[in-house]
Amino acid sequence: MLKAFTTGVILLTMTGCSSMMRRAPQQEPKVVLKDQQGGQKEAPAEATSSDPKEITKVSPNDQEMEAAQAQAEEMKDAVAAAAQHISTNHGKEPSARAAGPVAAEKSLGWLKNGNTRFIKGKFRADGASAKDRMRLVAGQKPHAVVLTCSDSRVPPEVIFDQKLGEIFVIRTVDLSAAADVVTSTEYAVGELGSNLVVVMGHESCGTGRTSSGLQTVTQELAERSALLRDGIASGEVKVVQAIYHLDSGIVDWR
Repeated sequence: MLKAFTTGVILLTMTGCSSMMRRAPQQEPKVVLKDQQGGQKEAPAEATSSDPKEITKVSPNDQEMEAAQAQAEEMKDAVAAAAQHISTNHGKEPSARAAGPVAAEKSLGWLKNGNTRFIKGKFRADGASAKDRMRLVAGQKPHAVVLTCSDSRVPPEVIFDQKLGEIFVIRTVDLSAAADVVTSTEYAVGELGSNLVVVMGHESCGTGRTSSGLQTVTQELAERSALLRDGIASGEVKVVQAIYHLDSGIVDWR
């Protein structure tokens, strides 16, 4: 009888298991998704990697892009300009100067009048006394720079009848615009305040610096000196050319 009871329990257990195996799987809760337009759709029962993915592309505003590009170009130009400025001016002294009290035209008039006195043999009596020497101890303010040949027959102070401290004279054998000549001219114009520069040749010059050569020297001075270029551009500094005639003593202004 115990055997019959055990067999019944086993059959009942197997029948229950079989019934459970045939039962439909439990339904999963449905998931509802919303798309970008606000619509709803049911999520798939199973996730698959083969479903096409939707990618939303966002296009930037065209005006914002143009503004950003313009700003980038301005920045690029500003950087390039700064780099050029540094490259051009790095290590160079500023070209600012303090103009002297005598204007270039007035200075030129004084030289012309002095040459007239020289030709006539009527020299000034002032400007070379002990008082003048003492007055110049503290400093000098020559009203003009005279660049000319070292020829002994062409002394600018005599030709223009100028006295102590009145003209800054630079004399060279070949009347050139060499480095030391440029430096000396800049010193007189930039530090001492001379507003007139005279480049003077003469007849019978052994180096051939006649009127044609004077133009080359004048041009070289301006090319090699930013201070002179700035002074000429502002109108404060004037550069003139002249030829001295040995026989007559006349200075011919060009």
